[in-house]
Amino acid sequence: MINDSFLDEPRDVPSTTPMARVVAWSIFRSRAEARNLLDHVHLAPGQTLVGGHGQDSVAPYWWVGVQVPDMGQWGNASAVNKKGRLGD
Repeated sequence: MINDSFLDEPRDVPSTTPMARVVAWSIFRSRAEARNLLDHVHLAPGQTLVGGHGQDSVAPYWWVGVQVPDMGQWGNASAVNKKGRLGD
């Protein structure tokens, strides 16, 4: 069984507060939707699931992302889920 306790941690999505080596994330409006994704993520060796919950101007959110051990091995830094330098 996948440990989903990280979803209970208050942590802004990386596009708001950058998090080291997080290359992809998805945002959900319920914890159950975020939890459902966990069973469908396939990780490479050394990769881990990360996430948390926060609130924006619309409603609470939960997010799930992938943290890689080495950005250089990720292959394409432009594929990181971001817009600007800090995700803005």
